[in-house]
Amino acid sequence: MKAFLFEFPLTAFIVALITISQIFLTIFVPEEIINAFFISRPGEFYPWKWIGMVFLHADFTHLFWNMIFLFFLGRIVEYKVGQVKWLLFFFMGALVSGGLDSFVRGMILGENQPAIGASGAVSGLAAVAALLSPFSIRVRKRSYPFPVFAVAWLMVYSDITNLFSRDQVAHWAHLGGFISVVFTAYFLNNKIKRELHTGFALNLVFVVLLLILGFFVGAR
Repeated sequence: MKAFLFEFPLTAFIVALITISQIFLTIFVPEEIINAFFISRPGEFYPWKWIGMVFLHADFTHLFWNMIFLFFLGRIVEYKVGQVKWLLFFFMGALVSGGLDSFVRGMILGENQPAIGASGAVSGLAAVAALLSPFSIRVRKRSYPFPVFAVAWLMVYSDITNLFSRDQVAHWAHLGGFISVVFTAYFLNNKIKRELHTGFALNLVFVVLLLILGFFVGAR
């Protein structure tokens, strides 16, 4: 079990850090500090808040599900690109997701519900995992078949279809996390850019095939 949990040390460390931060922030940190550094409000453009909100969640259910996705998707990305680029993808996801959420909900929709949580950054990792390892997951130094691309696209579908629902989920932030890969690509070498492009083409092909299959099954 220990070998499995710490097989990808950066992913395990970030999961542990966010979990510990949740406990520390909710128990020991004054509310004014939390408001100043860890909560992003629509219409505000403070990049440190978009990073800070990664470490604060609404409750432990919110934290639990984000950390589950982070643990499994993060290990795929760490295996594929290494630790430095993992951090780049993760925190670029946090920045772009926070910025898009703040802009759309604050400047266009006029909402005032604050945003917290790591889901935008996790969505960035989900996009990378789907592009670089669409059909497998890494466990105990072996790759096992798993439809990573389907998980990522179901997340996108869920966010798009619920963009204007009042479910207190930061759907715009999630979409920003997926989009962040485009911005992160500018900092990557040509080899990884080509792998991302190839992965995107594969994803499109399989999504289209699944849609066609679903159409014919539904028409029967």
